[in-house]
Amino acid sequence: MLDGTPKGAARGRSRGFDKQRALESAMDMFWQHGYEGTSVSELCTGIGIKPPSLYAAFGSKAQLFLDVLEYYERTYWDPVWDAFEREPHVMSAFRQLFEDTVSVITAPGPHLGCLATLSTASLVDRDNDVARALAAIGDDGLRRFEAKLDFGIEDGQISSNADTLAIAYTASMIVDGLAMRAHDRMPPEMLRRLAALGTNMIPLSD
Repeated sequence: MLDGTPKGAARGRSRGFDKQRALESAMDMFWQHGYEGTSVSELCTGIGIKPPSLYAAFGSKAQLFLDVLEYYERTYWDPVWDAFEREPHVMSAFRQLFEDTVSVITAPGPHLGCLATLSTASLVDRDNDVARALAAIGDDGLRRFEAKLDFGIEDGQISSNADTLAIAYTASMIVDGLAMRAHDRMPPEMLRRLAALGTNMIPLSD
């Protein structure tokens, strides 16, 4: 990983540089090789720019990955979470989230699974900005799950004895597991059958 910006980096950037296309091309590379397995040279070849242009636009390989991750989460997962948080019925919210998860991780194209989940699983160095950003995504999902479950208790939808933290962790494990199985090319129909079982762990109030 290259951390410094070479002298004259700003001069290497093409006038026709399209940042969104660069992020999408970089995402292809990171998805194929993982963060640590993707070199700056490979990124430059995939994006179609020279190293000075990459540094001028992103500063470093790590920052490029973080920008890709933010773009990916905003594009693919923000709508899923928005729908989850808007739905007042807890069982319906979880059911829809699991269904939407399968739709995202099996969308037509080469990107089966979830970039964040796959990147976390393949990461060796766990003490850097990339590892912390990936962990923050997981923590955010866990917080959202637990908040929805806590609301369910307060609203009388869920048993007051429910272990909301344990259920939230289990929901996170289901999402990650679905993503990994999708990457292994499990058929979407089977993924949906597995996802449908996810709501069984939520104890309804009497």
